Amino acid sequence: MKRSPLIILFFTLFIDMLGFGLILPLIPVYVKHYGGGPWVGGFLMASFSVTQFIFSPIWGRASDKFGRRPIILISLVGSAISYLSFGLASSLAVLFVARIASGILTSASLPTAQAYIADVTTPEKRSGGMAVLGAAFGLGFAFGPVIGGYFSKFSLFGLPSLATPAIVASSMALLNFVAACFLLPESLTHNERASSSDKKMLDVFVDVHRALRNPRINKPILVFTFLTFAFAAVESSFSWLVLIRFKDTIRQTAEQNFLHAYPTQTWVSAAASVQQDFLEKAQAGATTGIFVVVGITILLTQGAVMGGLARRIGENRLVCFGLGLLVFAMIGIAIAPSLNVIMMLSACIAVGSGVSNPSLSALIMQSASHEDRGLISGAQQGLSSLARIFAPPINNRLVETNTAYPFICSAVLMAVSLILSLGIRSIPHTPSDPDAPMPMAH
Repeated sequence: MKRSPLIILFFTLFIDMLGFGLILPLIPVYVKHYGGGPWVGGFLMASFSVTQFIFSPIWGRASDKFGRRPIILISLVGSAISYLSFGLASSLAVLFVARIASGILTSASLPTAQAYIADVTTPEKRSGGMAVLGAAFGLGFAFGPVIGGYFSKFSLFGLPSLATPAIVASSMALLNFVAACFLLPESLTHNERASSSDKKMLDVFVDVHRALRNPRINKPILVFTFLTFAFAAVESSFSWLVLIRFKDTIRQTAEQNFLHAYPTQTWVSAAASVQQDFLEKAQAGATTGIFVVVGITILLTQGAVMGGLARRIGENRLVCFGLGLLVFAMIGIAIAPSLNVIMMLSACIAVGSGVSNPSLSALIMQSASHEDRGLISGAQQGLSSLARIFAPPINNRLVETNTAYPFICSAVLMAVSLILSLGIRSIPHTPSDPDAPMPMAH
């Protein structure tokens, strides 16, 4: 395994995910600030995923043709622009425009990073290489919500305090772009890029269809898609669950913080704008706390995966274990009576996701030929985005009806994924022929 490129890619992805971690837990608070509810928030997340679904496979093929490095750089610039637009938004309409632009420009990041890792790792170490993504994701989620929650207390340039985390995320993405320009090397040789130059960009969807007919690839991708659809309840509805189920607790926290800041006044005497400011800060603190636990646990889990857990146990067994744990956690969250219980169950979610996602990605990448890795990774992320198109509006409509419903439905879907995953077999690691592709179905 080429350590140096992976280390540089890790830090590039970490800073990218750090910005993402700053924003994601606060999206419901942004939506509420402009008068929207869970249903609107679901469509906001879906708008992002629609563009990701369309552009992820295109970016994946572009990385096969033009190289991984320029596509990752484009993604970092896109992150900086979209975060800044989100922070400066003055209405729900501008939030939607910012998220759509983000989906177009940042959908290059993950599929290209997966293909990059596949370029510089051998098959027997690919699960550990893919865990680099999870480690960057975990670190971003561990520190991003903490940083976002901290900066949400301050106002910059006369803007609402909620705009500050987005501005910070944009600044980090811009600095990340500058650093990657100098430090991130290309993982494909000129000859490898030339082998894809005869393929037209719009042929990508035909290629995706062919790839999905590969019997070695379609089952793990199908499981990945079901898992993503179910896990979208965590991404889109978790914060809404906290804001709705524990609204009285959050309001009490806001009142206590107000009385601590203004001991001579009463909450009812405070202006409505002041009450809203303290309430939004309490909401931000409650939602980011959950994601901090998830991020730290994912980080520890990815450390075990990178330490060779998949080689000793097998990717297929890790997928089954992770899905079983996710079923248990989703059922628990549906009936959890307190934030402390939610915190503990969120750690179970992190472990389940932390072992299943990189294992599935490794199984998929091991089945792809060298010249099609970007394509297959783009197809995987495109299908993931397709699941996220439909899941947030459905889940957020359900959470308005009853906060337990999205997580019960997700438990059922993950149980289906678990059943499907029982038929997946780990691909034997053959270092002597590391890039031998599986035959494509025609």
